[in-house]
Amino acid sequence: MKNKRKVELLITSLFIFGFATISFCQDLVEEDIEAPLRHRVSLMIGHTHIPSGESEGEKKLFSVPSWGLDYNYQINRKWALGLHSDFITETFTVIDFEGNQEFERERPLTMTLVGIYKPHERWSFLAGAGKEFAREENLSLLRLGIERGWEIENDWEVFATIQYDLKFGVYDSWMIGVGFSKGF
Repeated sequence: MKNKRKVELLITSLFIFGFATISFCQDLVEEDIEAPLRHRVSLMIGHTHIPSGESEGEKKLFSVPSWGLDYNYQINRKWALGLHSDFITETFTVIDFEGNQEFERERPLTMTLVGIYKPHERWSFLAGAGKEFAREENLSLLRLGIERGWEIENDWEVFATIQYDLKFGVYDSWMIGVGFSKGF
């Protein structure tokens, strides 16, 4: 009977000691690893390049100024979701892919929902779909992009981006930009 009591006391002590040790180690790990900032807002300026621009009846490459305002929600260290908007500040004319029809685009606004994959802390690859809104006609689009960020301080970051937009059946464009973002 005495031995049974000693065994029960030993098992209970080991269980409590083991649980306390695991809990203590977990606290140390959580303190050592900084939680990722879940939200990030970005302001960007860039140039959108339009290979199918039209000038005097001929196809020409246009480069027009654009602004971007983005919001990203970090799901975990590798994945994020974003709502990205771009505003082209000029009116331009494009020729569709077949070369049959001209479309005027008066200062279009683009809204896209993107998925973002971060294989490295500073590199991001994005893909998504959305709409380009203009007075003349709204167009559906597919977006692909890559970003590289450099941390400044206090959760600020400066970044460079290249994005490609395919406006289904009409025209495509690519944008090179730089911007600042703030995580919180």
